[in-house]
Amino acid sequence: MKKKGSITIFLALLLTCFFSAVFAFLEAARVSGLSANSQISTAQAGDTVLASYNRDLWENYHLMFWEADDEEFPDLDSLESLQQSAVEGNLTALSQGEDNYYVLQVHLTEVNPTAYQLVTDDGGMAFRKQAAEMMKDTVAENAVQSMLGWISGEDTSEEKDLGDEAIEVLETLESAAEGSTRSEDAAGGNTADSGESSSQTAISGSADGESSAGNQTSSSEVEVEITENPLEWVKKMKKNGILAIVIPDSDISQNLIDLDSCIEKRTLQTGTLTTSDSMSATEKILFYLYLAQYFSDASEDADDRALAYELEYMIAGKSGDQSNLKAVVRRLLLMREAANFAYLESDSAKQQEAAAMAAALTAVVALPELEPLVQQGLLAAWAYAESISDVRILLEGGKVSLVKTADQWHTELGSLTSSVYAVEGSEQTKGLSYENYLEILMWMTSDEKLSERAMDMIEKNHEIVMDQMICRVECEYTYEASPLFWNFVNLGQNSFGTLQFTDQATISFME
Repeated sequence: MKKKGSITIFLALLLTCFFSAVFAFLEAARVSGLSANSQISTAQAGDTVLASYNRDLWENYHLMFWEADDEEFPDLDSLESLQQSAVEGNLTALSQGEDNYYVLQVHLTEVNPTAYQLVTDDGGMAFRKQAAEMMKDTVAENAVQSMLGWISGEDTSEEKDLGDEAIEVLETLESAAEGSTRSEDAAGGNTADSGESSSQTAISGSADGESSAGNQTSSSEVEVEITENPLEWVKKMKKNGILAIVIPDSDISQNLIDLDSCIEKRTLQTGTLTTSDSMSATEKILFYLYLAQYFSDASEDADDRALAYELEYMIAGKSGDQSNLKAVVRRLLLMREAANFAYLESDSAKQQEAAAMAAALTAVVALPELEPLVQQGLLAAWAYAESISDVRILLEGGKVSLVKTADQWHTELGSLTSSVYAVEGSEQTKGLSYENYLEILMWMTSDEKLSERAMDMIEKNHEIVMDQMICRVECEYTYEASPLFWNFVNLGQNSFGTLQFTDQATISFME
């Protein structure tokens, strides 16, 4: 039995409005989901960039930066295409299968990098920050604080070459002896031969005869055996050159690099993103420890690198290993001279020994008024000789304390040549190593120069251009999606158009 039914126009309109409202609410809910999905896609796009770090930089230096394409930089087209392909690839994976329809499909249509920061910007701040961050998990906090104490406490602002001071005293003594001899010749008191003999005895420091020993004993009641004049010894050593003094009969690397192509010299690419990053004292120490761990110095074998003495280059900035090592050794000598001279001034026994030798050297030329000056010159020569011994020990792998004790003193004033080279570096196990002293010199070098020169070494050792390494980039993202439930709404022309969403994010390797 058939039954007839009918519906009024009013009810039809009412149902139409009801279902339109339902579909409108469903589309509104979907829009909220699409917006959330676009934010998830933005995070995925950023993670894709972070995962595309330069592999060589990570494997060799444990640093993560994204390298821009050399041909298209600074347009960053590859950065845009990398993120778009990653987001669309994820969407494709979610929609695979005939019966699998993803209702929250949102397509990344545009990526616009608005600002970026390069690792070389701001004097290499990003390089320093990431290097320090990397070392935080490997270095104990108390070790950093201890290192900070002795590094910041070392002051070489008033460095003076005591070797030159000793030579000045020698020249003064020679001039005075020559003048005294001429005066005696003019007065007829002595023959020319005897005057020359007296002068030579004083300058060479030979303790010939008992009269010289007697002078020493009566002037200071301290006997000192003089096998060589310390002042003459310093003058002779200065003529040999610094490296020949501290590294005799040793092979020194002759590697060279072209400074004109280095970061300090060439015009760099610059980023458009400005930051206000800064480093604490602890972070600086961590950065120095990073450099010491990942770059070579003169105490190790690194023939496979552009420069074998990389840390020395960071401190001195010369084009060759030899010149860098020479500059560092000179600074170490000056540093140790100041500390050694301060110790000599506090040691009364060594003061008396220097006074006795000064009395012996001045008595022969009958110029006792020069005794205080000569004593200071002898102390300067002694500190210089001890410093040579210290640097030799450091380069041989031994350790030297910042402030010495009597037991740690190596040289003898009367026989500097034999005592300077008598101690082996392997025998010295107390104090700071050569690497530690380099860290002190790093503290006295600007952080910008250290960063730039360290990045020079990275560029020279590997095919990497550091001013194309991006450490931070800000991007704007545009997403589009087609309406779904709104298509069932029959109101007016029903032209809702395309849904569009925008998002922005900062992709940073510094966090």
